[in-house]
Amino acid sequence: MEREGVGITSQKYLPGTHLVRAFNTLSYTIFVREANRPDPKLAIPIAGDDGEALAIAAGLVRDAGFEPVVVGKLVDARRFQRGTPGYGQSVTAAELRQKLSLTP
Repeated sequence: MEREGVGITSQKYLPGTHLVRAFNTLSYTIFVREANRPDPKLAIPIAGDDGEALAIAAGLVRDAGFEPVVVGKLVDARRFQRGTPGYGQSVTAAELRQKLSLTP
């Protein structure tokens, strides 16, 4: 999994799905504590290959009280898997984009 990345590995186990990786970088206790906090919202990195599925996931992230940060395609989910700079970050969207060198 570490070599191919969590996104690609997940897709292998769920063929035919429109998979989006989200809500997998922090503990649920942080999500409970930080949901719907005042701006700036906590950033949630997301990645997926299907534009429609990515838009739905981004909406779910917003509905849960967070700010989605699209990192890229499913292969890019490796940028926020365990052991990388995008994992375990309780930061704002601007801070997460900076940590991952994403354009604003």
